[in-house]
Amino acid sequence: MTATGISRRQFVKSGGALVVSFSFFPATAWLKASQSGQDLTGFKPLGPEEVDSWLAISQDGQVTVYTGKVDLGTGVETAFAQIVAEELDVAFERVKMIMGDTALTPDQGKSTGSRGISIGSPALQTAATEARQFLLNLASEHLRAPTSELEVKDGVINLIGDASRQVSYGELIGGKRFDIQLDVTSYGDPINPKGPVVKGTATPKNPDDYTLVGQSVPRVDIPAKVAGSFEFVQDVRLPGMLHGRVVRPAAIGATLVSLDESSVQHIPGLVQVVRKANFVGVVAQREEQAIQAARTLKVTWSDWEGLPNQEDLYERVRHSPVIRTQTGRGNQGDVQSALAAASKTLKATYEWPLQMHAMIGPSCAVADVDNNRATIWSGTQWPQGDRRDLARLLGIPEENVRVIWVKAAGCYGRLGCDDAAADAALLSQAVGRPVRVQWMRHDEHGWEPFSPAMVMDLQAGLDTQGNLVGWDYEGWSQSHSNGEKGNYVAWRLLGTAPGWDRLSGGGGGSPPYRCPNRRSVGHYVEPLVRAVYLRAPGGMQSTFVIESFVDELAAAAGVDPIEFRLRSMEQRLSIEALKALAQRAGWNSRPSPEQKKASGNVVQGRGVAFAGRGTLVPMIAEVDVNRDSGHVRVQKVTMVCSGGLFINPDGLKNQLEGGILQGISRTLHEEVQFDRSKVTSLDWRAYPILTFPEVPEIDIVLSSRPHEPAEGIGELGTIPVAAAIGNAIFDATGARLRQVPF
Repeated sequence: MTATGISRRQFVKSGGALVVSFSFFPATAWLKASQSGQDLTGFKPLGPEEVDSWLAISQDGQVTVYTGKVDLGTGVETAFAQIVAEELDVAFERVKMIMGDTALTPDQGKSTGSRGISIGSPALQTAATEARQFLLNLASEHLRAPTSELEVKDGVINLIGDASRQVSYGELIGGKRFDIQLDVTSYGDPINPKGPVVKGTATPKNPDDYTLVGQSVPRVDIPAKVAGSFEFVQDVRLPGMLHGRVVRPAAIGATLVSLDESSVQHIPGLVQVVRKANFVGVVAQREEQAIQAARTLKVTWSDWEGLPNQEDLYERVRHSPVIRTQTGRGNQGDVQSALAAASKTLKATYEWPLQMHAMIGPSCAVADVDNNRATIWSGTQWPQGDRRDLARLLGIPEENVRVIWVKAAGCYGRLGCDDAAADAALLSQAVGRPVRVQWMRHDEHGWEPFSPAMVMDLQAGLDTQGNLVGWDYEGWSQSHSNGEKGNYVAWRLLGTAPGWDRLSGGGGGSPPYRCPNRRSVGHYVEPLVRAVYLRAPGGMQSTFVIESFVDELAAAAGVDPIEFRLRSMEQRLSIEALKALAQRAGWNSRPSPEQKKASGNVVQGRGVAFAGRGTLVPMIAEVDVNRDSGHVRVQKVTMVCSGGLFINPDGLKNQLEGGILQGISRTLHEEVQFDRSKVTSLDWRAYPILTFPEVPEIDIVLSSRPHEPAEGIGELGTIPVAAAIGNAIFDATGARLRQVPF
């Protein structure tokens, strides 16, 4: 892949981008600039109120769609194309997606929170719907027939009953702008931008008439990935590109004491040793030369021991200074009086460790910074956000910075992709040439932003009939987002990072069950580590606590775990989903623990957990536990997914399956190891993840409500996993595990 391989120049030559222009320049000026090879980073795309910002149709009828959202392995590239093809009535194969390029695509905020579909697709659907109506109106004039007498098939409009009278989209609009205005009603939260909300006047299709949306269209990225020919960000190559490595401090908070540049002058291909404050890097002609130079460079760092002992982690979290206390929205009643009057009360503390994103392909980025302009290729989830931050980091006007998203190796949470981009940008600025920075495994494990540790206390009471009458939750966690914006590792080393104080991801502690007296309180404490979202931030942890403790209450009441939940459920859809799950899994109603013996010292158990709000994902896990070794094997997972419109059912199942597997890995294996100075789990032995032989049977039942809005699935598969497995272990052994990993 080359720099021009994903620029507008290629699209112009193929005819697909002739209709895409910029608000500061007329289309003809942009076209001349692009054809002459002029840098496009200073050109601003059309605003979101223009249909031309979102899609273009070339003379051969190909549709190019522009979205600021990116595909992190969730399959939204395919789903977006389905939505546009459906509304335009063109073949799916005619739609090409351009994603996350700040010079080409609208700013739709970051791709996060399972909101790619719910937030990213409405604008595309609206633009496609408006474009189709506009083209029908053009065809009406061209064919001299009212639009009511016209039909569209694969981008060709013809008179109903007379296919000889026809005109194609390409003939009507190819190479021209639509010049259709949309109504932009909101840009979302400025601190956590979700992108513009746009509306039009044309009416989208009725879901009953869908022929493509709702079908399992094969994902467009899979064939190349299977063949090994897919181009990831690691494959980006530029003419004259150099290779860089950052020399990391000896401890997380260490500062630079001394640097001996002469220690690497003998290394062939060395171009430059770069030092800016505490940021140290090397740049060389070849990658292996950069690796050798980084390993050889003599650097002295100060001492730093700001981390607690590993065994003191949870006490440190619980007793760290509180930045803010947040109460739950569903708080009600008099919890203390209810607990005092309860027939039976239970207390428990649950603990969740530091965990990594642990991206299997280490982070990588390429930057070309020269003459007060910069272009950066990155696997980031937020190209526009990185553009703003990188501009500030480099001291370059934002309009002169272009960030181009290129798929990384999967992440589910913002992580080292952004940091590698900052590394590459600083090194490129120092040497005035393109620089590629490829992180190593020890960089990824040691310096990515982590998912923070959490401590959660629970107390609840039951009346004489076993009904839940009081619920009290109190949790402690640092924010899950203090490493998100303005907080690159490189920027911190420079000492000029502006910081980011958004408090998020602490998780709620209120159960989705009837309870007249409830209190949920979360304390955000001072950061222990640089942290940022990991798939379902706070959601997996809080569901682990809630659903595990509900299971404890069911056992204390001597009631079947599913029956106990059904008694307290108020929403019809929740009841239906949980009953459907029990039927699918062949659940045998009985109190837990059953402690069913399998063979030898192996016992079997089944556990249930309920999760979800709009989209519901109740789960049953089946486990084997070896009483001698304590080894847990998840044999089968059954899940019901009940939600609104499912754009691509097979793609949706892919995401649920992947989420379940990652959830199993985090539940059974994953925990960051550290000493007082640094992370010590720097390889896969010290930080094991789920292996292929451990993959269980997974059975997923989809229950769609196509007339309700589509919602994201990327995170939901992980959320109930830890609770379901923990409850299954209790069912098998009678032992309650309250600390992950098991």
